[in-house]
Amino acid sequence: MRMIQSFLGGLTIALGALLFAGFLLLLLLHVTRAVDNRRVQKMREQLLCLISGAAEVKRMKNNIYEMVNPDGKLNLLSDIRGMRTARGLIVMAETAEELSGAAFEKLQKEAGGEWFGEYMKKLLDGVDEEAIALVVKLVGALRLSHYTPDVVTQIYCCRTTAQMQHVGMLTLCMLGAERDIVALCRDHTIASLLSFRTLEEIFSIYTGDLKKLCRKLITSASDPYIRRTCIKTIGEQKYDDLGDLVLPHLIHGHINTRIDAARTLGQIHCEAAHPHLIISARDPRWEMRAVVATSLGAFGAAQNEETLIKLLCDREWWVRYRAAESLAQAADAKELMACVEKTGDKFAAEMMRFALDRAVLLRGEAA
Repeated sequence: MRMIQSFLGGLTIALGALLFAGFLLLLLLHVTRAVDNRRVQKMREQLLCLISGAAEVKRMKNNIYEMVNPDGKLNLLSDIRGMRTARGLIVMAETAEELSGAAFEKLQKEAGGEWFGEYMKKLLDGVDEEAIALVVKLVGALRLSHYTPDVVTQIYCCRTTAQMQHVGMLTLCMLGAERDIVALCRDHTIASLLSFRTLEEIFSIYTGDLKKLCRKLITSASDPYIRRTCIKTIGEQKYDDLGDLVLPHLIHGHINTRIDAARTLGQIHCEAAHPHLIISARDPRWEMRAVVATSLGAFGAAQNEETLIKLLCDREWWVRYRAAESLAQAADAKELMACVEKTGDKFAAEMMRFALDRAVLLRGEAA
């Protein structure tokens, strides 16, 4: 019992000391508020930063803006207190995204200089993965291309860490480091921990020749998610001369890859894929049939009317909906409805009427 009382007494004293210290800080802030002396104001700013991390971040960012301003009082990164810290790395990366032109180049030059470079090298040679990730992110944000080999090294060293794979690949894409990206994606010893959506995000900010990168990786990447990312990118970017590289993935790929390939081949209107899409309209997976219904619409409703009407009578709602969307492009709506009604499928007729009404509405809004 006596031990518990002693512990509680000590805890009370410690809390009292903390409260007293906080009171002193607040008192100092109050005293310095009305004082115009520059030195006292600087002390007040330091006290604020001790209390609030947000205030410290704001101070750093304001100082960086002053440094990159030709008329600013600060000229070097070393003039800004606290830049060689984890917080400094974060603030620099965030600020880099807001700068452009000469201001960006000034921050890039300072970060790539000897003073700050010494700090970055020290972190890269260390074992703190969080700190290393911050350095790698800053390399990408400021396009410090001479650090590319260091980024690649970290990806290999931390091959089982999803965060480093994400930040590392993102940085390489921001640097446009095609050779290194291709080598990493082809290396089966690098087990990708990244999701399909994450890879889409990463490749979307690639600063090099994206078409060339897709051409190299679509058949050689060791990770299926990377190949799927290339297939999807080819469709979204309308790289219609790469259809012959996508077509094999429709014929022999995994179901998810085949679905992506079917969508892309419709988007780029690959004629060689048309007969294979017709075959895929009978696929047992409704997801594939739904995508095929949309892709066939890209080749023309009239040319694919028979297949699309069969898909309109599909047991799955999404397949009927996509088929109706494609058929709604037909020139003669009355003739089309007559063909649909001959099927005797009331659900197909209802879906077709809905799609035609919607198409008329959209045309009216567009007009």
